[in-house]
Amino acid sequence: MMKTITTIALVTMSGSALAQSGLDIDRAYAAELRADTNTRSSLLGSSGSALDVSIFTQFRYSYNTRDEIAGAAPFGDNDTTIGFSTPRTQIRMSGGVEGTDLNGYVSFDFGGAFDHGMSDGGATGDGGATLREAYATWGLDDNWTFLFGQLKNPFSAESNVAAEHSQGVERSLTNSFFDVGYSQAIALNYSDDEWRFTAVLADGPSHWAVGNTANTYYTAASEADFSLTGRLDWLISGNWDQFNDFASWQGSNTGFRVGAGLHWSQMGGSNPILGGNNDTITVTAWTLDAQYEGDGWGVFASYTSVKMELDLIVGDSLDRTDDGFVLQGNVFFTDQFEAFARYDVIFLDSDATAFLPITAGAEDQYSMFTLGFNYYLVPESHAARFSMDIGFGLDETTGLDSLGYTDGSTTGYLGGPGAEDEMNIRAQFSLLF
Repeated sequence: MMKTITTIALVTMSGSALAQSGLDIDRAYAAELRADTNTRSSLLGSSGSALDVSIFTQFRYSYNTRDEIAGAAPFGDNDTTIGFSTPRTQIRMSGGVEGTDLNGYVSFDFGGAFDHGMSDGGATGDGGATLREAYATWGLDDNWTFLFGQLKNPFSAESNVAAEHSQGVERSLTNSFFDVGYSQAIALNYSDDEWRFTAVLADGPSHWAVGNTANTYYTAASEADFSLTGRLDWLISGNWDQFNDFASWQGSNTGFRVGAGLHWSQMGGSNPILGGNNDTITVTAWTLDAQYEGDGWGVFASYTSVKMELDLIVGDSLDRTDDGFVLQGNVFFTDQFEAFARYDVIFLDSDATAFLPITAGAEDQYSMFTLGFNYYLVPESHAARFSMDIGFGLDETTGLDSLGYTDGSTTGYLGGPGAEDEMNIRAQFSLLF
């Protein structure tokens, strides 16, 4: 581990020594565009021997309060939680093999957000380096690309938007719960001016709302035996670059995109399942989403459904279906100041408490409303951004903390026994260089 960290530090310092002093906005904006690991079309099929290095970091302050319920431990008089954090600090490196159409991408994360959620699963939040992505791309022609290694599963449109391009301080609570996450995989991608399609064969998550750690061995009991994922996007108007983020700058052309994802995974058929009375666990998920961008404003919506089926070693089989919905909109009042609002909700199966990790007493619906703003230090650039938002739990949040991958240190919602009227305020500065 020390050798890995030392190597990363040397590469970073050598890159910095060659760069101009201070914040070079043009370079930062170029790095920001390169950083979206799921829309790296400019690198696919290109070649070169230069190593590109970029760094992304977030510094956040969080304030959470929820009503105290008499006798509901562990609250007591401690119904307010505040503090600073650095949820994401990432080093990203990319380069190509001279004379070929092979390119590589590697990223490490030192932040606390990477160890929670299927969107990020991995580390312990202690500041240590965790491998986030390590994959290669082989450009077969102008439209087709083959990928292999550890990469982000493309199931969710909201999660496919890089963290520095997401709306507000953090992605929705619903996305945190339903996202598939990272896995070792092979993938085939097709892209033209109207359509994008990706098919992925991977190890997959262990089972929904539990996830799997990044960079695990194929024998790990925390992984599925295998998973299949497909995602299709149709660009009705505009261009693909518009949908690398949720911001629709003033003066932008109209753009409209719709998409769908399908995921299937199974575990227990060849590898043992970690703990429990389960023989096999099968997950089937689908999602539909749409995004519209106008002149200085935009709208995004998605619906996701996940069915999990458990075949027990002893006793009857169990199944559970959870659903989620996200609706958000944004508008620019100046070329640097953007306001946004988001409503998202998780609908749990009425039998959800029969499945770990959801505990007895948990609610079967969690709906949230978020209102906030972004201030971009440089117009039309995500290189340096200040964000602030306030979120409200519209339902009781009892048991929310037991959902596993909706960790409060990242999402801002802490839940707990008897929690209600929960509110969280977050302020964050993001920097990419």
